[in-house]
Amino acid sequence: MRVSVVLLLLCLSSVHLHRAVDQLVVGDEQTEFTQSQIEELKKQDAGLEGSVDSTELSAEEPDTAKVAFSYASGLNGNFGPHSSDVTVVFRKKITDVGKAFSPITGVFTAPLRGVYYFRFNLLGISSYWLAVCLYKNHTKILDVTKYPKGQYKYAVGGATLLLQKGDHVYIKLRQKSQVSDNSDNHCTFSGFLLFPM
Repeated sequence: MRVSVVLLLLCLSSVHLHRAVDQLVVGDEQTEFTQSQIEELKKQDAGLEGSVDSTELSAEEPDTAKVAFSYASGLNGNFGPHSSDVTVVFRKKITDVGKAFSPITGVFTAPLRGVYYFRFNLLGISSYWLAVCLYKNHTKILDVTKYPKGQYKYAVGGATLLLQKGDHVYIKLRQKSQVSDNSDNHCTFSGFLLFPM
């Protein structure tokens, strides 16, 4: 759209109006117009200038980052149990706008100060506990524990967090716990920026 507006303005800049004889000169060619046609062209030209100004203003608005991610575990089977708490790594990308989540470490790193929302779903189906925690940096934000007893049980949690640039958010599987997943993406971790601060 900007390209077409700029080209139109370039064309209009080569158009000269000669008031004395009511002629429009485009390049070397002269065309006669009535006074009402000339006034209409002026109105259209003024309208185009206004639209270019509004386009330029929107381009000058402060650049706010767009951040949203959703990853599945990528597992085809079980993860755990472990002798200590471990970070759950979500490797299967569903959506990743802003590239703030690492599928290698399983850690989200805030690209700017703002309020973010995070949500996780983890499935347990074994006789092991399903215990997971949401962390901000090294601080536990919430803990969800289920005991599946061989049935399908989900650990689901979410939180709205004020993060500083560089803060980390991640999910830990507690010791002696186990999650299960397959290609249906039962285990997911998602988050997005609500607004910058």
